[in-house]
Amino acid sequence: MPVRILVTGFGKFPGVRKNPTARLVHALAQQRSRLARFGIELERAVLPVRYAEVGQDIERLDKTLKPDAILHFGLAARRKWFSVETRALNRLGHLRCDASGSRAQAHAIIPGAPHAVRARFPWREIDAALRGAGLKSRLSINAGQYICNEALYFSLARSNASAIGFIHVPRLRRTNRPKKASRGWRPARGDLVRAALIAILLTARKLRLAGLRHADRIP
Repeated sequence: MPVRILVTGFGKFPGVRKNPTARLVHALAQQRSRLARFGIELERAVLPVRYAEVGQDIERLDKTLKPDAILHFGLAARRKWFSVETRALNRLGHLRCDASGSRAQAHAIIPGAPHAVRARFPWREIDAALRGAGLKSRLSINAGQYICNEALYFSLARSNASAIGFIHVPRLRRTNRPKKASRGWRPARGDLVRAALIAILLTARKLRLAGLRHADRIP
């Protein structure tokens, strides 16, 4: 049985009209046949940047697709490297509006649930592999207080997937901008696809080594 991995990105939100993680999800369609040769069944989805809907969408995808792993990708515009998130916190910020113009209506993502939950994907191996591939990467313990953190926490708390993780990506480099005009390191679109493939392959490898599959899919 192949390993089924769901990769998600996010749509637009205030200040970001074109989210690179949504483009990543579409670009990965060209990698499905390649990944299938490695025994990986790739599923893709773009999540809404809306407090009230993201959890519902994750729950629907989990029940419908029954993924063995969920890998979320989100934009962290102020960071200058890939951030491999190692945990999510049960908290919501109230300063930022979502794509619908609404603010969070509660302080906790799931009231009464643990304050922190640890990501369960091979974050150490992914971080090392990204740096080994020439991509700037750091481990992170702070997924923020926006919908990225909400998506990760909700997935970890409610999904039956064996591996769940989140990678924040920086803004992409503009292809028409001279290198000397750019401020610090920024990945190109191809770098983002490479990073996603590294995470997908290492996550699938971990699942195979551990013999883990979605419980509902075990024959």
